[in-house]
Amino acid sequence: MKVDRSKLKTTAFKSLSDFLGKLHTLKSLGDFDSAKVFFDHYSEVDEEMLKVREIVIANKKPRRLEL
Repeated sequence: MKVDRSKLKTTAFKSLSDFLGKLHTLKSLGDFDSAKVFFDHYSEVDEEMLKVREIVIANKKPRRLEL
């Protein structure tokens, strides 16, 4: 994966804002079925993301313990 950091404050912010706005509108209207279909479509986990998850977990550092 590659992240273009120059687009985080412009394109990415606008896209995420639109996504959350649409999801919030569907939930606020009480249209649970449409909101569930909408959210489930974007929250599917495919084989590629499972491989990424395994890499992240393998490289995870233990939590710092402060006494």
